[in-house]
Amino acid sequence: MRPDTLPWPRWFLPLLLLAGLLLGAGTGGASTAGEWAGTWQMQWRDSGGQIILEQQGDTVTGRSPLFDGLIEARVLADDQGERLEGRWVSAERSGQFVAVLARDGQTFAGRFDSGEWWTGSKTLKPLVGQSFGLTSPRSAFTSFVVAGNLAASGIDDAWGLAAEAVAFDAPATPLSRTEQLDRVRDLFQLVDLTTFHYWSIPEAAPGSDRLDLALEQQPSGVILPLTLRRDDAGDWRLRYPGDEALRAARQALLAAFDGKPPPADAYRQLRNPRDTMRAFLIGMADWRGPGHDLALSTLDLSAIPELLRPSFGDISAQYLRRVLDHIGLVGLQGIPNDGGSRAPYVHFVQGQRAIVIAPSGPEADATWQFTPQTIADIRDLYLVTERLPPPVATPPGLIPDSTFFRLRDLVAAKAPVLLGRLRQSEYWQILGGLLALTSALLLGRLVAALLCAGLGRVPGARPLPPYFRWSVMILIAMALLYRVPTLLGLATTFREYTLPFWGVIGSIAAGLVGWQLLAILGDFLSRLAEGTTRAADDILVTLLLGGLRLAVVAASALGIALFLSIPTSNLLAGLGIGGLALAFASRETLSNVFGAGILVTDRPFRRGDWIKTGDIEGAVESVGVRSTRVRTAQDSVVFIPNGKLVDSTINNLGTRRYRLLHQPLLVTAGGTPERLQGFIAAVRERIVADPVFVGDQTTIGLAGIGPGGITVDVTTYLDVSTDEAESAAMHALLLDIVRLADQSGLALGSGMARPAS
Repeated sequence: MRPDTLPWPRWFLPLLLLAGLLLGAGTGGASTAGEWAGTWQMQWRDSGGQIILEQQGDTVTGRSPLFDGLIEARVLADDQGERLEGRWVSAERSGQFVAVLARDGQTFAGRFDSGEWWTGSKTLKPLVGQSFGLTSPRSAFTSFVVAGNLAASGIDDAWGLAAEAVAFDAPATPLSRTEQLDRVRDLFQLVDLTTFHYWSIPEAAPGSDRLDLALEQQPSGVILPLTLRRDDAGDWRLRYPGDEALRAARQALLAAFDGKPPPADAYRQLRNPRDTMRAFLIGMADWRGPGHDLALSTLDLSAIPELLRPSFGDISAQYLRRVLDHIGLVGLQGIPNDGGSRAPYVHFVQGQRAIVIAPSGPEADATWQFTPQTIADIRDLYLVTERLPPPVATPPGLIPDSTFFRLRDLVAAKAPVLLGRLRQSEYWQILGGLLALTSALLLGRLVAALLCAGLGRVPGARPLPPYFRWSVMILIAMALLYRVPTLLGLATTFREYTLPFWGVIGSIAAGLVGWQLLAILGDFLSRLAEGTTRAADDILVTLLLGGLRLAVVAASALGIALFLSIPTSNLLAGLGIGGLALAFASRETLSNVFGAGILVTDRPFRRGDWIKTGDIEGAVESVGVRSTRVRTAQDSVVFIPNGKLVDSTINNLGTRRYRLLHQPLLVTAGGTPERLQGFIAAVRERIVADPVFVGDQTTIGLAGIGPGGITVDVTTYLDVSTDEAESAAMHALLLDIVRLADQSGLALGSGMARPAS
């Protein structure tokens, strides 16, 4: 948090100092030498800060640059363990504190004598680095600007170092430390609105204890006058101009911004070279968080293939951050902040290579970015600058950790000969890539063999084609190699050719594997459909597999287009237009396909059902995407288009609960009333006694008298599920009816012998 946004309580400094003391002394066995030493991030009610602690035995000392505070403490032990007790001192106040270190040795908790709490945790983040000293006008002014830039990047404690380079005239009422920090921040904000070169600040002011500066704002030409003075001890400091003078200067400098100060995050809009550099450095300092996207937004990656931009942007940003650290950067105020001028800003030049920030387009509001040529040259610039001695000042923020640079540093320490180059790649990168490729292929082959062996043991599995094992091996190897180019930092020129090649191979391999797995799935579902009449049927299986195969083909095609940098939007648009033309040309085929979908939804029949539609009657054998296959009573096979089938009337005889039997019996001789009545009763008794027939739905009676004889109508239902059972039941019934007619003295039809009179 910024000092100007915090309600600094009076106990703020005591809490900060107490936190530092706590970190300096160990508890519970944590008092070993150096347990409290280091930089600690402190927290207390409403605020926080950093403190630097040193430990010698059980004595702990510390300092807080932000509030110019000191701590002295000692580690004590009793029955409860060890604790840290001591005293904090600042220019304004002092007090006592007590603290204990957590078991992990990385956190602590404590209290001030005022009763307020504070906590802290160890941090690897350095406070602000080294101050340049105050021995000359240039070093004093540079110290102020460097610390101000650090504080503006989010390290609030750096305002304390900036304050060391500022001298305040003795006012009638002395300023508190908080008031001093507020004025230091206000002064730096005005300096940040100007542009100047640090070499223009004199190293000395011969024969004088005063040096006047005139910092110019571009392009308005407004001057910010400042004065450096040397004190009795020989130290130079920037003189605070006074509140009235500062207000007048602010009004003049802010005229270029319509009288309103730019927002604190205005740099994110990348409206000028300074904003771009600041956004890049602040983003790199938070590389593992939201700063990652901010840093990448400052790089013009338009010359990089779209598929390579994420990984190549990361490695390019890390190269650039390290190059900036090698060449040094005293302050951002040497970089122009005038976005109206469209002239590119050249930050560093080495031969034909340079670090350049330029507008990303011809538009007046185009953002400023590091140019594509800078991105292309940054690897070579790193190799040129990596052995430079440490500069006087480095850019604000941290250099993020990277596996690639850790590997490279290890190679440089253990086998520097491998740092030699073959075109854009170093020897160790090439060897590492070959080793990773070989290992991935061997492991992929092993896993593919195990997978094929496992699939071969599946009951009823079909033999796997040879291409399946090779395709699986390629996919596994590519999955293992996915992060290798980034880890090894392989050059874009190398990956521009290898990535499309392996991408196309992988897309084809994925399609082949998917197609074969669908074949295995189809066999399984077909066996499942054969074993059940309800849960799964051929219609759903066929459509599902057809849709999945189409998806596999489409995915493989899109993958190939992606790796060949063919815009998928154009491809999809082309498929859409082509699809419309194809749909119009093959509307009958599409009607059949949609008809199959309707058959799946409505389910008018299942495999094996006996159906009748139009003049076609037979058993359903299978339903495909285009047509349904029916085997007729003549044992021929009829293919009915699904589109026509769903538009016609379907009589599903296979779904009958009972099967109707309507049999007229013609009595041609012996038909007396008594005989007929007895015959009808006997037939009824026969039907009711047979469980195959539905007795309570049986009707038997005389239906007519004609020239040929007397008609007896028999109507009943059979409770059978197959044609074979129906035929057998009817055969047995009719045979019994013939016997009953003979026993009753009746002749049925012309084929039955006439009874004896």
